[in-house]
Amino acid sequence: MLFARFLKKRQQAAAEAHQAVASKSQDSLAEQARQSENPARRRDAVRQLQNLPLLRQILSDDVDVGVRETASARLRHLLCDSDLQTVSLAERIDELSRIDDLQLIEQIASQASAPEIRRAALDRVQSPAVLAQCAVQDPLALNRGLAIERLHDRQSLALVVRQIGKKDKHVYRTAREKLCMIAEREELPSRIRAQREDICTKAERLGRLGNWSQDRALLEHLDRQWAVLEAETEAEADVRARYQAERERFLKTDADFRRENATQIARHEALDTTRAERQALLDELSGVADLTDESEIGVRRERIAMAWNALSALPDPQQRGLDARYQELIQAVDTARQALADRHRHAERLRRTVAQAQRLLDDTRALDHRKARVVLAQGRALAADLPDNDDARNFLILAERLESRLSHQRRHAEQRLAQLPQRLAELESRLAAGELKKADPLYQSLQAGLELIQASELPTEATAEIANRLRVLAPQLRELQHWRRWGADQHREGLCADMEALVDKELPLEALADQLHTLQMDWKGLDKSGSPANQTLWERFHAASESVYARCRPFMEHQAAERESNRLAREQVCQQIEDFLSKVDWERVDWKKILRAERETRQTWAAIGATEGRHRKALERRFHRSLKQLDQRLDAERKLNQAHKRNLIERVRTLVDAPDLDAAIERTKSLQREWRTTVPARQKDENRLWQSFRAACDAVFERRVALHQAQTNELKDNLAARESLCAEARTFAASETDPQRLAAGLREFDERWRDLQALPIPRQSASQLARRWHDCRDELERRTRVGEEQQRQAALDLLQRQADLCEQFELGVLGETPDALDPADARQQWNQLRSEADSPLNKALSARFEFALAAAVGETGQLAELRRRFADNARQRSRLCLQLEIIAGVDSPPELAQQRLEFQVARLAERMVEGEDDPLQGATQLLRDWYLCGPAPRDDRLNARFERVRHALMPKRTGEEATV
Repeated sequence: MLFARFLKKRQQAAAEAHQAVASKSQDSLAEQARQSENPARRRDAVRQLQNLPLLRQILSDDVDVGVRETASARLRHLLCDSDLQTVSLAERIDELSRIDDLQLIEQIASQASAPEIRRAALDRVQSPAVLAQCAVQDPLALNRGLAIERLHDRQSLALVVRQIGKKDKHVYRTAREKLCMIAEREELPSRIRAQREDICTKAERLGRLGNWSQDRALLEHLDRQWAVLEAETEAEADVRARYQAERERFLKTDADFRRENATQIARHEALDTTRAERQALLDELSGVADLTDESEIGVRRERIAMAWNALSALPDPQQRGLDARYQELIQAVDTARQALADRHRHAERLRRTVAQAQRLLDDTRALDHRKARVVLAQGRALAADLPDNDDARNFLILAERLESRLSHQRRHAEQRLAQLPQRLAELESRLAAGELKKADPLYQSLQAGLELIQASELPTEATAEIANRLRVLAPQLRELQHWRRWGADQHREGLCADMEALVDKELPLEALADQLHTLQMDWKGLDKSGSPANQTLWERFHAASESVYARCRPFMEHQAAERESNRLAREQVCQQIEDFLSKVDWERVDWKKILRAERETRQTWAAIGATEGRHRKALERRFHRSLKQLDQRLDAERKLNQAHKRNLIERVRTLVDAPDLDAAIERTKSLQREWRTTVPARQKDENRLWQSFRAACDAVFERRVALHQAQTNELKDNLAARESLCAEARTFAASETDPQRLAAGLREFDERWRDLQALPIPRQSASQLARRWHDCRDELERRTRVGEEQQRQAALDLLQRQADLCEQFELGVLGETPDALDPADARQQWNQLRSEADSPLNKALSARFEFALAAAVGETGQLAELRRRFADNARQRSRLCLQLEIIAGVDSPPELAQQRLEFQVARLAERMVEGEDDPLQGATQLLRDWYLCGPAPRDDRLNARFERVRHALMPKRTGEEATV
């Protein structure tokens, strides 16, 4: 860290020193540029200046044109160069704002590297051509937009539209819009003149047909149009004079006509006013028939009739038409009013009929079928006339209930009619046996049955005989009732004796009160049996009861106080329930708390003791009525909750087959959170719903388990496929030696690997399998390179032997060697060395051999050519060997040092021009040229040099493609 700070300080110091030197150099250059008398020296100083204000001053003040041009070029360079670090962007923009040379500004706008400089220059460019060029060619869209906004020349805009194409749609649209605006602006004068001509033509026609009112309104309209056009552009003098003349002509003619026809005009205006008023009344009257208030219809009809009659008459044809329309509308209004009156009357009758039907339903006695049928027929007729009335709908509901009750009553009457003979026989037997207690109810039941049968309109013939027999049995019933009264008096005397015995009997007050109550109930039971009590016996029983009650009063008062307390407690419970029902917000309520409170309320009510009989029934009704309301709310919420749960079950079931499993699972979880119980139903119903919901959810989740298993199996299969491919590639690399088949196999394996690579595998195995595949692939490539190198080496050796054979045969043909080959032997040896490869080099060597063979058989031209080649090839081989030494990096003989240097310089120049990267790129071509260059004089030294080159090139060209 210490060294880093030390080096940083040294770097800063070096930078500051460099900046000081540069500043001092700039000062000297500035002084030379301002004060030197030699223009050439001033130009040289200006070329190095970086002071923008000084360059601008020199551009405007220097007397030499060359210096000013140099200053302009230097200033343009400093403003346009984005790599310049000595002048900040803000300084360049500020200096640009001070330059007055428009040509320089235009050059900066199109050539500056910094987009901010170009934008600042664009703000001051006036040339349409430069703006068009920037709008099309500037790299920044913001600058192109600024250029097109400042461009207003039509030809330049058209050029931008043609050249911008799809490069910038904003620039294209803006240019098109501006061209349209220019075209509209150019067409505006001719269009306005045409409109003025049209206005003048219309003004000339004013008053020609005598429609003075209409023409006067038309003149006002023409005046407004003329004013609008005048605001856009001033009219020509001749057009303005023409319009004013026509306008004044019409106004003068109109004034003359009005003076001459003032009375007629007033009459026509009055008639027009009357006609308009009558038409307005007719329009208003046409809407009166649609009103629904009878009184409002009458009021408006009378008002319109009074207003109609008060208006003056129009000419006969017009008045007749209006009167006919008026009478038609009046008749329609009267018809509508009468229809409303009839409807109201029918509605009132229907309302009374509904009330009558409701009274019949509320009456607990047997219904009179005849009267009920009359009410039903009348109500149905009225309901048919008023189908949309609420009372009609209510009556139809009541009629259905009334019909049901009448039907039920008739069936009951028929059952009673069938039972009458049996019950009458039973009555006769009871009377004969003297069983008054059973005979009296039978008699009353038979009487009620006869009344029910008569009310139900059953045939009277069936009941006539039974009525006669019932009248015959009535005296027997009265006689039995007399004997019952005597027996009741005997029983009452016994009750009086028992009550008198209680007066002095020593008993606990509670037992005494119970016996008092028992005797009083027995007395009342005798009264209910139909036997009136003897007054004397009643007074005796009552006096004894009062004496016993006086003894029981303390206990009775205590019991009364307790019952009163119980009554208050019950009333308080009822009041609490009623207050709760009146104040609760059923939209935001905790149903579980309400259900718990309902159970606790019932328990509290059951725990409260007895109350007075006169209060008990009323309190019970009040309590159960309130609980019924609460139970109805609970039952409604219970049904809603059940419906909500069934809906959740159906919604989950629809997700079982959903294509998007992830979304289905998330939706199932969301639906599980929505499962709630507000008011529970029966436990078995709740359990059944929960089991159905749980089964539906499990079905969705089981799909995920199955999918995960399928995905796992798929990953395993894909992994096995890749491992199998790696094993197959490794086996193929170990068993194959042919480089062509190895290369083809490598391509096939690569393609198969790419196909398998698109399939997923377990993530934990991916990296290891990838390394395994790369190892297999590297082994295939290595075996391929080795095979290719072996083939290339064999091919080079074969070429070497073929070239040596050609060389030996050619030298023998030329007589340069004593051991010349016979052509037949040479052909046989050549065929043995012949390669199956059909490369250009093999063809060239074959052509060389065939040429030598032709020369050997005595063809004069080939032999002369062979001799000429023999003389030239020595120099060619020496040049080729030198070039191969340069490429292979092998030393050349000292005497060839200058020639080698020249070749190296030329080679370097070629590489710089052509961009060649491989220093051995030309070795293959040079080797081909060497093998094809023959015959040549024997030169052992040159051959030794070539062998060194060949051995030096072989290991370096292992990866180069074989050209044989």
